[in-house]
Amino acid sequence: MIAFCAGMAQLPAFSQSGSEIPRFRHLDPALVAPTELPQGIVRLLTDKDFAPFSFASSDSVQIGLSVDLARSACSELKLACELVPLPFAELLPALERGEGDAIISGTRLDAKSLQLADATRPYFVATGRFLVPAESKLENTTIRSLAGKRVGYVRGTTHGAFIEQNYARSALVPFESTALMYTSLKANELDAAFTDALFALFWLKSAEAAACCKFLDGAYVDRTTFSRGLTFLARKDRKNLRQFLDYALDRLEEKGETAKIISRYLPGSVW
Repeated sequence: MIAFCAGMAQLPAFSQSGSEIPRFRHLDPALVAPTELPQGIVRLLTDKDFAPFSFASSDSVQIGLSVDLARSACSELKLACELVPLPFAELLPALERGEGDAIISGTRLDAKSLQLADATRPYFVATGRFLVPAESKLENTTIRSLAGKRVGYVRGTTHGAFIEQNYARSALVPFESTALMYTSLKANELDAAFTDALFALFWLKSAEAAACCKFLDGAYVDRTTFSRGLTFLARKDRKNLRQFLDYALDRLEEKGETAKIISRYLPGSVW
């Protein structure tokens, strides 16, 4: 344990202006500063291997986008917090057994998690991006521009569902894994590929990609498929903890601290 105190035409794309980071949270002006904070240490459960959101550093300290944001939230409220890194599969069971007060990364919002906990408003939203070969002459990723073009995606994923629903005029090429899709893109066997923007950014910057490819157009958001929000999940019986976390996250967003934390863990802009 680590203790610390403290319907589509083309969907809207986020800004691509340099390192600008969009605001993911809808701030609640009605929230006021909490006066009765949770008593005792607040135990925060986190996925121990979910980079860049939560992972162990080279000196075995848990760090990451979600971890740093949680630390800052605790500092904002002057809460005493304790970080508990666990394997992904153990997060919800640990919360259910009362071994933690909130989950800060890893867990998806579904019927099971929402039965046990209350979710804050999202602090990050997953987006999708099109990748193309570095020498591509494509100018944009509209349905018309990609009509008849070979567009890759990973079968059975939410990003794949988006492509199948909206780009039926393209020559769709499904793959069994992201790695196979990337290999085909590198070999110029695809005109474009669509996948998770964040993890695609890390691949584009890797030695494996070898500057083969680039993003085209801005980030896509589709709430019905791949654009899930990342939230903190607070136990329902931990009085007002969700409201307190939402208040702290709003203040961090307003101060620009959230944007600083996000940029700390990304090798470039995904928007």
